[in-house]
Amino acid sequence: MRWANGWKIQYIFVRFMIPYFLFMLFTLLAGALFYRQTYDVVKKEVTHSNLQMLDQVKETVDSRFNEINRISLQLQSDPAVQSFQQVKEPFRDTTAYKVYRTQKSLYSYNAANGFILNYYLIFKNSDLALSPDSTYELPSFYRYMFSEPSKDYTTWRNDLLGHFRNREIMSSGSTVYQGKTTDLLTYVQSLGYPGHIQGALMILVDNQRLQSLLRGIDISDGGWVSIVDEKGRLVTSLSSGGMVTRQSLPPGAKSGVIEASAATGGMMMTYTTSSYNGWSYVVAQPPHVVLSKVLAIKHTTVTILLAFLIFGLILAYLFATRSGRPIVNITSALTSRLNGGELKRPKDMYGYIQHSLARLIDNNDELQQEIERQAPLLRESFFGRLLQGEYLMAEHVKSLLKHQNADIQGSGCAVGIVQFHRGGHRFQEEELRELDIERVLIQDMLGRTLKGCPFTYPVAEDKIAVLFVNGQGDPGAFRKTVERELQQLTLEISRHGLQAGFAMGGYRTSLLEVPESFEEARQALTRVQEAGPSQSVWFEDLAHDHRGFYFPAESENRLMNYIKAGETEEVRKLLASLYRENFEERHLPLAMQQLFVLDLVGCLVKVQDQLMVKEQADMRQLLQQLGTANHPKQAFDNATERFAEISDGIDQRKKSRNVQLIRDTVDYIHHQYGQADLSLDAAADHLNISKGYLSQFFKEQTGVNFSEYVENLRMDKAKQLLSETRLPIRDIAQQVGYHASSTFCRAFKRGSGISATAYRDIAHKKPASPLHRQDA
Repeated sequence: MRWANGWKIQYIFVRFMIPYFLFMLFTLLAGALFYRQTYDVVKKEVTHSNLQMLDQVKETVDSRFNEINRISLQLQSDPAVQSFQQVKEPFRDTTAYKVYRTQKSLYSYNAANGFILNYYLIFKNSDLALSPDSTYELPSFYRYMFSEPSKDYTTWRNDLLGHFRNREIMSSGSTVYQGKTTDLLTYVQSLGYPGHIQGALMILVDNQRLQSLLRGIDISDGGWVSIVDEKGRLVTSLSSGGMVTRQSLPPGAKSGVIEASAATGGMMMTYTTSSYNGWSYVVAQPPHVVLSKVLAIKHTTVTILLAFLIFGLILAYLFATRSGRPIVNITSALTSRLNGGELKRPKDMYGYIQHSLARLIDNNDELQQEIERQAPLLRESFFGRLLQGEYLMAEHVKSLLKHQNADIQGSGCAVGIVQFHRGGHRFQEEELRELDIERVLIQDMLGRTLKGCPFTYPVAEDKIAVLFVNGQGDPGAFRKTVERELQQLTLEISRHGLQAGFAMGGYRTSLLEVPESFEEARQALTRVQEAGPSQSVWFEDLAHDHRGFYFPAESENRLMNYIKAGETEEVRKLLASLYRENFEERHLPLAMQQLFVLDLVGCLVKVQDQLMVKEQADMRQLLQQLGTANHPKQAFDNATERFAEISDGIDQRKKSRNVQLIRDTVDYIHHQYGQADLSLDAAADHLNISKGYLSQFFKEQTGVNFSEYVENLRMDKAKQLLSETRLPIRDIAQQVGYHASSTFCRAFKRGSGISATAYRDIAHKKPASPLHRQDA
């Protein structure tokens, strides 16, 4: 059984988990797509920001070098400079003046460019270096003013004047300038033309000022930034080693991003190329530096997705378990009930539940049909007991009528007897079969013709008792209506070749008086044969012979039943009606009165014997009163009082038993309210009484139904646990007798108007008063 239940739970769990899992998968895919879109957008923005920064550096550098080139062009085209290029002996005779005049002309080209430290005109023929504020012979210039540590003078001079240079960076890096090591860029523009070099313009650019433009770029964690000229030569950089050349960039590309790879040394490269001079500005950064924002978003997104996945799986597990357990319980209950307690593993639980419900509905329909088929039998049984006077209280009669959906609405009623088949009764098989056929036909005709007649009862093989109800209020009009209906019934019976006579009892205003009307109908039945075929005889039309007293067996049975039930009031009413009938309406001789009282005393003796009354009445005193000519009524009164005393004693004993029974019932409920299988059936079995009697008895004693009382008790206990403990709702539901917490929560909210959680919050926030604690 445990294995079967475990398999069911796993099966249902998986089935319920699938929708939640698909939903989470869809959500995760949507989150991944959103993350990818966000990643691409942020990455594009970051790389675009780097490109913008490089473009700003490029534009600034282009602007400064454009100024440098303009100065270079002006100096090249200056007449004094062009004239001095042919001087070979600068300090001979009048040529010394040319040196002075050429130097003075350089004052016109003082640059406000912050990149330029100074500039010099190097003349090849005269071996002079001129600046606006100084004149040096070329060896002295290289020795005292400007020199490169890696070259001697001859090498430097040949390199400078041996090749035609057009706006080139001849050298960069550490240079000795004015006796100090300075980071410079040497911008060179040769004078003359290729093949006939007359000198060179050398402009010294402050490399620190140029690099300050590049320091705004983040090159942490091994990154670097560099400027490369159009020939792939390094102009400047902010890191050592690992510089890329122009060939490392995509050919023909003006700007872009190169993703990190082995070829780039694991660096993400951003580059742009100047359209002015063809220089390339390249920045290489580790991916985590470039994409720090993107990686932060990635980390946040992945964390959220993982948290959502874990939390979603937990919720899915809880929801699947919560949703699946009732299905398993329902399936187990259906399996155990419908399969005789044998647990079988259904392949499809929903299909099994649907099939089981269909079976239950079909069984219920069959049960209802069977109840409907038995309804006429129950109605006949009820009417038969009513004719015999077995019902003692009008409330019981009304309850039974309501149960049979045959509520009788009227101010009075009368009992009639239909007698058919006038022949003698030989009780032969053929004759009995004919009687059965005739009885079925007449009952069918009664149902169709007498529409106000809900009850019939076969009192014998050839007699059917019928209850007529007065729905008009006037007894006279009621008799006319009954006579008209009997005439219609007579015609209907005659069409089938049958004959029937009708005997009608007296009119009564209460259903408890139906036995008297039935007895009168039986007395009138003796005159039906004398009246002729198809005639009706009314008891009230008969000439009454009062030579005998009135105390029929039905009245005696009713009297004894009333006493046994402890209905003292009904006992007195019945005895009063017998007194009125025998001592007032019938003028009986003394002997007949004595016989009546004697018969009543005999009934008293029967009652005392059957009920085993300890203090029995002195029969000799009653018999002596009967022997006295003037005291038969006194003997009747004494017998009446004795009947009342016995009835009162029975009533007291019944009340005492009721008190004990209700005490036992309530004690049982208070001990078993925590059991989920507590029901009216279980209580009735425990108390050894019928379910129907316990239900009616409990309602009479407490004013509420059994189930309502149990639910109220469970709610009171649950409120106490909610107020005084911190137990989970599930545990409280189990302690007060509920299988599932959902059923308990619905019952609690239905009874209290708020949820159990809200009640607990209120109870814990507001301490209970002493009166409330005492009530609890």
